[in-house]
Amino acid sequence: MHAFEKLPQLVDKRGKLVHKGSYAKRKNGVNSITTRVWHHSLTKLSAGGSKIESFADFHVRTNGWPEIAYALIIDPKHVIDGRAAIYYCVDIAKRSYHVGNSNTIGLGICVIGDYRTDKLSEATIRSIIDLHKALMADGIGKYDKAHNEMPGYSWKACCVFDYNKAFKDILSDMLPVIKQPDPVPGLYTIQEGDTFWSIALKDGKEGITVEDLIAANPDIKPSQLKVGQTIKFGTAKNTYTPTPETPKKEQSEYKYPLPAGVLKTGSTDKAAIEQLQNALNAVDFKCGTADGIYGDKTKDAVTRFQKVYLPYEVDGTYGPNTKSKLQAVLKSKGY
Repeated sequence: MHAFEKLPQLVDKRGKLVHKGSYAKRKNGVNSITTRVWHHSLTKLSAGGSKIESFADFHVRTNGWPEIAYALIIDPKHVIDGRAAIYYCVDIAKRSYHVGNSNTIGLGICVIGDYRTDKLSEATIRSIIDLHKALMADGIGKYDKAHNEMPGYSWKACCVFDYNKAFKDILSDMLPVIKQPDPVPGLYTIQEGDTFWSIALKDGKEGITVEDLIAANPDIKPSQLKVGQTIKFGTAKNTYTPTPETPKKEQSEYKYPLPAGVLKTGSTDKAAIEQLQNALNAVDFKCGTADGIYGDKTKDAVTRFQKVYLPYEVDGTYGPNTKSKLQAVLKSKGY
């Protein structure tokens, strides 16, 4: 057993999260790891979806990856004996998807939170220190780098906390932001594990959405990306955004018209719920046969959709914001 596995705040979650299959083994197993790659989740600590179960759901059901992306995740919201919980999510001998063509040599470590605004707590720093020391004692990796210090990802705002200072036990209010990421490149070369959903900048100043990428790259199928393929990236910004002069069609003119108002568990408008169910099925957020009943499957599909497109409004209830995003996704798919 490795030293890091003996840490008292470590919780083994391997095989207990949503998964579809398993990642391949690294070429030389754990000996392949040269770099400990530090990430932050880019989800605010206050957000309901800022938890490992939500990450696994997004990585598996939306990105199409076999398992959650990160081998180890530090959770500031769960403290064990004064230290943030460390979840062991993917066996370190596996080549999980988190840093493209460097997946084989990189060990993915993620600290939950968006440290462009959140602050590292002392409990979190303690676990960063403990995990780092244990991994070094185990001889797992020789170097430490942020996600945006890895080849091809200099534009990523990840991670923005100063991990080197965290290793030295410096308090959270003394951890300045690392240099700002580089500008987003106009063109981007697809790396291992990349999807439109994983590389889109849905928030922040760039605001490049999945819909923008789809619209700017009409000859590329999002589900069939190939390593080495070049796509329009920075130049895709606002490609999908309709011009103010574009008149909105009446809902009845769409192939999948969307209902107005609010729908949730207990709603009885069967016709409206069927419209919602048909639309969700069309954009691959499957909810089963459209039966006009807002049951567990429909609530789950709405929740999964919100985790991708409305990460700060994940409640399983269909309302105006969910309608707007769902209409945009339908349009991007030609509906």
